[in-house]
Amino acid sequence: MVGFLDRLAEWLGGKAAPAPALREKEKPLPAIDAEDPRLPEASRPLVARMLALIADIEARTQGDTLMVSALTEVRQMRESHLPRLIASYAEIPAAHRAEIFRQTGRSASYNLNQGLEKMIARLEGLSRSLAQEDLDSFADNLRFIDHRYGNDDPLA
Repeated sequence: MVGFLDRLAEWLGGKAAPAPALREKEKPLPAIDAEDPRLPEASRPLVARMLALIADIEARTQGDTLMVSALTEVRQMRESHLPRLIASYAEIPAAHRAEIFRQTGRSASYNLNQGLEKMIARLEGLSRSLAQEDLDSFADNLRFIDHRYGNDDPLA
């Protein structure tokens, strides 16, 4: 596919410089799923919950320009923060995970789950915030129905 810069360079009589290759640190992180073999069994339901919340928030904020910051945050969690957390856990050789316990008094998998639970709490907070407008609208409609069709209806 020829891009704008390629066509412009061709028109000016030269060739466009090739796109720079991604450096090692810029390579995208692999997508995470709840069945990632690097995850301990106890972490898999937490990752599944996170991914479900992220998908829900993305669906609810799609096309809403006021929610761009929430959308950006959940995408960062999915594409960067979660993969990095799991990769950093997985990079600890199993034989050395006991050192985490000696340093913190908690196992590496416990600490991983604590991190996942903090991320889930943030996602649940975002989800609640997004739902608040719907909850308020529903409550307003209930008040109207009660007022209009309740016992105090002036037309009844």
